[in-house]
Amino acid sequence: MIDIWTFLASGVCGAICWRIASYRRHGARYRPGVAVCAYLLAVGAGCYSLSVLLGVLMGMRVHAVSPFLLIVLTVLMVLVCRARGNVAAVLRVD
Repeated sequence: MIDIWTFLASGVCGAICWRIASYRRHGARYRPGVAVCAYLLAVGAGCYSLSVLLGVLMGMRVHAVSPFLLIVLTVLMVLVCRARGNVAAVLRVD
């Protein structure tokens, strides 16, 4: 059985991955360092979401997630969605 915090964290990670993967540059400048960060963030979030989903479907034990980690992931999801998937805008410091 999966707890609610892990289920919600999996959904939030899936949303982060989907939003970054669906980003379109539309003439924005390509920066290799930011591209690597975006790739790692999308892969990490997507793989976590997929591992929880497959663990539930295969009846394997899924490790519980702290509600505090869910708060951090939710804030990250909000930042990525507000930036429309542009990780450079999330990392930008004014």
